Amino acid sequence: MVEKEEEQVSCPVCWVSSDLSEHNEATVATASDQSSSAESSSQKVIFAKTPCNHVYCRTCIERILLPDVATMGTCPMCRTAVSIFDLRHATTEKALYPSNSDVSSWPIANNVYKQFSVGRRRGLQSFQTDGIFRNTSFCFNQGHIPKLQYINKEDAGETPDVDDLQSVDFQRYHFHPQSMTFHGKLDFATPLSRPCGDSMCYSYSSFNCLLQFSSDGQYIRDGYIHWGYEPTTPDEYPLDGKWRVNWDSGEPIEIYVQKHCFNCVGINYEITLDDKHRPRFEWPLAARGFFRQQRTVVQRSNQQIPPGARGPSVGETLDWSTNLASFSKIVWKRVSMELSPQSDGRRLRIRPDEFVYRIADFQPQLPSYVANSIWGNTFCQMYTVGLASYHFDGTAGDPLAYISYEHPHTDVWPALDNGEKVPDRVPFRNIEWDSVERIFKGDICWEELYNTTWMGEDMWHYEIKFDPRFMFIKSGTCTRSNSEEPHQFGRDLVYVNAALESVLRGIRETVTTTGEYLDVVRKWRQDGASGPTLDMLGEVSMRVLDNRAESMFDFNLYR
Repeated sequence: MVEKEEEQVSCPVCWVSSDLSEHNEATVATASDQSSSAESSSQKVIFAKTPCNHVYCRTCIERILLPDVATMGTCPMCRTAVSIFDLRHATTEKALYPSNSDVSSWPIANNVYKQFSVGRRRGLQSFQTDGIFRNTSFCFNQGHIPKLQYINKEDAGETPDVDDLQSVDFQRYHFHPQSMTFHGKLDFATPLSRPCGDSMCYSYSSFNCLLQFSSDGQYIRDGYIHWGYEPTTPDEYPLDGKWRVNWDSGEPIEIYVQKHCFNCVGINYEITLDDKHRPRFEWPLAARGFFRQQRTVVQRSNQQIPPGARGPSVGETLDWSTNLASFSKIVWKRVSMELSPQSDGRRLRIRPDEFVYRIADFQPQLPSYVANSIWGNTFCQMYTVGLASYHFDGTAGDPLAYISYEHPHTDVWPALDNGEKVPDRVPFRNIEWDSVERIFKGDICWEELYNTTWMGEDMWHYEIKFDPRFMFIKSGTCTRSNSEEPHQFGRDLVYVNAALESVLRGIRETVTTTGEYLDVVRKWRQDGASGPTLDMLGEVSMRVLDNRAESMFDFNLYR
């Protein structure tokens, strides 16, 4: 009897090899195993297979898929798109991360995430997007299955009634706890139709999303949502599908036509067929400012599309002309005959500088102000807490201070030199506080705390002097290990108290004249504020004087 030869495989990234014939958690031979030493080492490693049938050790392929948009990437061997949830055990073919697990075991269980803007000048009002994107929420608090909640009528207000909301279960979903990432997909039993302008209506048959939550689960920090278009039949709508539009006076663009309607550069159009079955549509007067002398611009094609015809095939073109000289010829080239719910639709990226979804009942804590001590105060640059802001949370007897990198804007900053994300909070070490001179000293020890450097530097040393009322940083230096010249506070680094605005509003309410209020402001110059610091302080003080309701500060409340 001939014994079956053991199947061997090597990870093409790290070259660790394994016998895959026995079990999933194979014993792999490391470089030391292959030596002649009797005391060779071995370890258990899981091998994973991608949908394109390439095999890697689990550690390597997950490292490849996690850094960018979490859990999504491409196969290093063939560049096929791969999700971490597509991975299967190389021997048993079982999913590494099974779908539809119990939501109650997830760290985001019992939470509802609603849409909010994050721009400091827009406040925390509900972020309004057009059509169907408006007032969507993700619910992980209704039983063991996650749900999508959305408005079921177009004219629902900013705070819809309960009757205006509808929930639907995700039919397939995954959660990756290490990266705090959720994937969800669902198909609507009845396609949803939502107006997109006065004369057109898009229909959606599916929804899928990738949501990456912050480490503390307070908000969704990255990802996308995708509403998939309802497919239509070419016999009924021969011009439906994806087209590439070319014209002499502009860059080519792609459009999606559904039920002979489409949106181009934010303007809605509807195609009709004349009595000779030739397509035409009109440009509204508001479409372009230089069309003010025209009632309408008519775009028509001489190509006939009789009943039952499917229009141009993929790769073929549809030629158009207009009654406007600058757009005498426009050419559409067919990219696809039909719309695919999986790839075609309305896609919206969740970006930290635009809007986020955060916990609906999250109660933010605003920075406090202490007038006679450093302890209890927060100082920020660019009116933004969490953008390398300084937090002094301790006491003179028990000093505690740290730099916060918790704001989503820091996601675009460089990673630590070992490839890991900069920690949300980096503590000061070797703290000294001189309460008489109001001078703080402390070190940020990258190498000591994290066994790596950041941008090639292993330590930063701070000496910071505050004004007498702890409203701003007056002067000081940040000396970095590999920098020739230290950064100067008041010039390179401009920081004010994050509670400045609320303090000034309190002063504004207590004084009786504008002159008294401005006397308070003038003291900043006497206290030694630099020119850039005075500019920052002055902008806030004038905004308070004008009694503007919107805050200049971004307190990172969605964190």
